[in-house]
Amino acid sequence: MLTPAELTACILAGGRARRMGGAVKPLLEVDGATILARQRAVLAPRAREIILAVAAPGAGLADDLREVIDGAPAAGPLAGIVAALAAIDTPWLLAVAGDMPHLAPAVLDLLIAHARADVDAVAARVGGWPEPLCALWHRRALPALAARLAAGDYKVAAALTALPVAWVDEAAVRAVDPALACFTNVNRADDLRR
Repeated sequence: MLTPAELTACILAGGRARRMGGAVKPLLEVDGATILARQRAVLAPRAREIILAVAAPGAGLADDLREVIDGAPAAGPLAGIVAALAAIDTPWLLAVAGDMPHLAPAVLDLLIAHARADVDAVAARVGGWPEPLCALWHRRALPALAARLAAGDYKVAAALTALPVAWVDEAAVRAVDPALACFTNVNRADDLRR
């Protein structure tokens, strides 16, 4: 299993949140704490460093976290993952969307436990679909992901399925997170009330 020294965590926070009226989603409160604070609490014991992938410098999310800037801010999460992979010196990156308030420690530990030398990514598959916004990426995936980004192919799930991946099946995830809460995100105001 990977140690925290081998892993950098990245919170993908470069989105424009159009469906939330431009709100800064990591700063939204859920159960009395911001999504960012909730994520930091779960990520900190598992990573050597937590970084933020943002669309522009000075996002103001957290003064004590290093920011990496999306090279193509309109390209979505893939740009953040590419920027983060280019900026880290650990072999592995754990990238999570900045709008996922219920990161489950047990799910992250499950992903981390599946990291192997012969794969470039580790991700869960739920309902037959990959969950690319809470996944592990090896640094050696950077050239392939950067090429997709440069070609205008921004779909993270497609990028993930083009790599050697250690898949974690839905049953294994449900064994530690029965409601799959880890993968829920906040896209609309109604999502905050749920």
